[in-house]
Amino acid sequence: MIMILINFCNHDIEEKEGKHNHMNMDRNALRKTLLERIRNFPFKKEESRMIIKSIAESDEWKTAETVLAFCPLQTEPDISPLLEDDRVLLPYIENGEMKFSSSRNLTRSRLGFLEPEHTEAEYEKAFMLVPLLGFNGLYRLGRGGGFYDRYIRKRKYSLYTAGVAFSVSYCPEFVPEERDEELQMIFSTEV
Repeated sequence: MIMILINFCNHDIEEKEGKHNHMNMDRNALRKTLLERIRNFPFKKEESRMIIKSIAESDEWKTAETVLAFCPLQTEPDISPLLEDDRVLLPYIENGEMKFSSSRNLTRSRLGFLEPEHTEAEYEKAFMLVPLLGFNGLYRLGRGGGFYDRYIRKRKYSLYTAGVAFSVSYCPEFVPEERDEELQMIFSTEV
């Protein structure tokens, strides 16, 4: 396997106008297909190690004063070793809005995610690692809550965003819609 950093300059994504075409599967069906593909993927540990190495060696990681990360689920690359860095803030949901905390006291949320104490941290600029189920170009398909897209949309000019994905998460069937926020890079692998 070879580690690649995807950073597209020209996008060959079909319409981003919110219109569906015949190639765009229903998003929930696509999520189900991707979850099954990831669950059955035998190289999660190997790819996670490669992705961690790629992130840690990136200029964005090295120069960031603040890193917004996530507590990985079993269907996401395990970036846990990176969470030990003091610059890392972790997400939580409060009143339907995503916020980030420096706390490492984690509990399971009502949505099933590990999240820190609800003490919002302040930052000026941040490098944001974004989990995803699937991606096409620099657009991600998440779990359907819209939390990351809304957060990125509100803070677009203070964030440098990078998706974190297994190689099996590449999904040409996914066609972004108007509400989908474009990322600036994707950390993934190529088999």
